[in-house]
Amino acid sequence: MSPLQMGNGLTSVFVSVLSLAASTLAETDHQRELAIWIASRDQAVYGLGLVGFDIAELPWSKSNFAEDRAFLLKVIEAAKAKVGWEHLEYSPNEAMLFNCLDHFAEMISTFSIEHALVKEGRIWPFGGKPESFRLCTKHHVYLLSSHYEMCAL
Repeated sequence: MSPLQMGNGLTSVFVSVLSLAASTLAETDHQRELAIWIASRDQAVYGLGLVGFDIAELPWSKSNFAEDRAFLLKVIEAAKAKVGWEHLEYSPNEAMLFNCLDHFAEMISTFSIEHALVKEGRIWPFGGKPESFRLCTKHHVYLLSSHYEMCAL
């Protein structure tokens, strides 16, 4: 499958809508970790042009891989259903965004756990796995505690 490539603006929107949907749907601590991992890809943290990821880097759980994949597919559908969009201060270009979300869903659907990276330092580059879960009071997105003040949806 071909990689999903986006410019800075579309990448920012893509991460924002996934973060909003994931934070809204997360019910378990592991789902909150997935939501935090997605939100940590915000360009406000990394800088323009420096954000991106391989789905192998997601904090997949080997024992709950099917549940993780199902959760992420629900997150993508929720993003397309505009879950959490009321917290955005702009209206995304739905045609461009939905094409990317569809491509991402296909990538997630065909991904297998054998390709996941399980090295903790690579998965959680900013001080390790989250120890607590805090929502940005403005955007209602779970964030790494070290980036709580940088929420910039």
